[in-house]
Amino acid sequence: MGYNEEWKSAIERSERYGLVVPKQTGVAQQRYLTKEIHDRFPDVVRDAFGNLGYEDVVAQCMSIHYRLLPVMEDLLGCPVFFTIGWVDDGTERGMFRFGEEFIQDKLQKPSATLGGQTNLHAWLTLPSMEVIDVSLVTTIVVVQDLKKGHGGVLAGPADDFKGFAYKPMLVGDDFLRKAGMLFEFN
Repeated sequence: MGYNEEWKSAIERSERYGLVVPKQTGVAQQRYLTKEIHDRFPDVVRDAFGNLGYEDVVAQCMSIHYRLLPVMEDLLGCPVFFTIGWVDDGTERGMFRFGEEFIQDKLQKPSATLGGQTNLHAWLTLPSMEVIDVSLVTTIVVVQDLKKGHGGVLAGPADDFKGFAYKPMLVGDDFLRKAGMLFEFN
C-alpha cells in the first residue's frame, strides 16, 4: 500500500477516534520540496530553534515537528500536516511501531506527567504526500553511535524513500492533546 492510501487510512482512523483532523482538499500534484527549499532547511531550522545540539534532536520528533509546522507552512505556502506513525525498516518490529491498541490505551488513560519517551514517531506531511523529517536521521546516528549523518533531514515524496517507509497512523496534533502528551499555555 502506498503512502497516499495509508494517509487516507490515518485520516479515517483519526476521525474514528474522535480526533480533530485538519482540513485537506486532496493530493496536490505540485512538488513543494525543490532543491532551493532543501538548500534552505539548515537556515530555516536554525532560525526556528536556534543552535540545536544533536542531543536536542534525539527522541524529540513530536516537539520539533510540532514547532516546525508553522515555519514550514510559511516557507512553502501550503498546508503542512503533523503526522504520527512509525517507520517500516523491513524488520519485524519496525521503528517506533504501534497499533490501534496503543492509541486506545493512550486516549483512555492520558499521561499526567511531563517528559518521558513514547514509542511513536512524528513528521510533517505536505499535500503532495511529500514528508519532512528533521529528527529521524540524527536519532539513528546518535543511538547507533555512527560517525556520519548528524543533522540529516529526510525530505521528499514518501513513496520515493528506499529501504524504509513512513507509516502514518494519525493526522493532526489532537492525539497529543487528548493523550496528555502536549501541554499548552494559554
